[in-house]
Amino acid sequence: MKEFIWKKFIKDHENIKDPIVRSRYTRLTGFMGIAVNTVLCIIKIIIGLTIHSIAVMADGIHDMADSLAASVTLIGANLAKKPADEDHPYGHARSEYIASLVVSGIIMFVGYELLKNSVEKCMHPVESEFSWAIVGFMVFAILLKGSSSLFIIATGKRISSLPVIAAGTDNRNDVITSILILIGMLVHHFTGFDPDGYLGIVMSIFILYSGFTLIRQTVDQLLGARPDPEMVKEMEEIIESHPVVLDAHDLVIHSYGPGRTYATFHAEVDADSDIMEVHDALDHIEREISEKLGINVTCHMDPVFADDPIRKELGRTIGRVLEGYTQVKGFHDLRIVHDEDTTKVSFDVEVAPGKDFDGAEIYGKLADAIKSMNGELEIDINFDQAYTVTK
Repeated sequence: MKEFIWKKFIKDHENIKDPIVRSRYTRLTGFMGIAVNTVLCIIKIIIGLTIHSIAVMADGIHDMADSLAASVTLIGANLAKKPADEDHPYGHARSEYIASLVVSGIIMFVGYELLKNSVEKCMHPVESEFSWAIVGFMVFAILLKGSSSLFIIATGKRISSLPVIAAGTDNRNDVITSILILIGMLVHHFTGFDPDGYLGIVMSIFILYSGFTLIRQTVDQLLGARPDPEMVKEMEEIIESHPVVLDAHDLVIHSYGPGRTYATFHAEVDADSDIMEVHDALDHIEREISEKLGINVTCHMDPVFADDPIRKELGRTIGRVLEGYTQVKGFHDLRIVHDEDTTKVSFDVEVAPGKDFDGAEIYGKLADAIKSMNGELEIDINFDQAYTVTK
């Protein structure tokens, strides 16, 4: 069904890398959320006031917050699609993250208010009324909001939009709370025990937790979370599919919001190759990554003498030393530089971020191993952080 709706209401629906198409997806979910939540909000608040149920009324208030959150998501999507300007050369796509934070804040506020009112009702109970008509409406509301939440979450995952996923997740939370309210009504009717206030406490804790989770996910993106491993893998596969590249390293990916991703990497190439042919091949790689993944990428060329037997032997020696260090992800830029009086071995050791390592120890063992091959070699070793690791 979701594929049918996407195809019916979204022009060029398969081109999800296009910021304009992404905004169409977001608008669709936003208008759906506003329509569904506004209707349910009005009816639930009226019912809650009529039957003196704080749980039903709180559920209606939560629907109102969802409607407001959908409006904020629409505003964020409109801001995100603004083109780059002089003050924002990377565009405005991070507006979606700000919208996600606002939505998360609304969820947290609703959870707090619900918790406060639920505790109050537990301390000062007010008898709730029962009606099978209201039970029927709650079943209808569960089915309507359940299908809406599943569609919105699926849409958010399709376009990798945190605000849309956040809105869908909040709608899903409403479905769970509505089910609890329905169970509470039936328990009260058949046993005489009214769990309304206690259900409100459970619901509020669940809502607060979901809001905190969404805030954490959004802040991760703003702080610079690790790039999607699947995206990194696809980039590496494209690069490795071109024989001109002997090895790729120093891959760094910067995200300025959905659809605004920039990357750089270094490509080792044979120094004996035709420089113009190598340049054309690297240009082709950049264009292919841009067309297939929507990433603006720049490649730096590192020429090496691939067939140098001494370099190959050094590479094997260095690899054996580094095998014993789990923090080390590899090495690259191995060069043998001949000056008038000296020969220097230079390379970079790549270390996983956040891992403790003894640089002096690793340096010493590498130097000893290299000196055992030729005691006159000078050694220059640099330690780099691995920003993207998939291998």
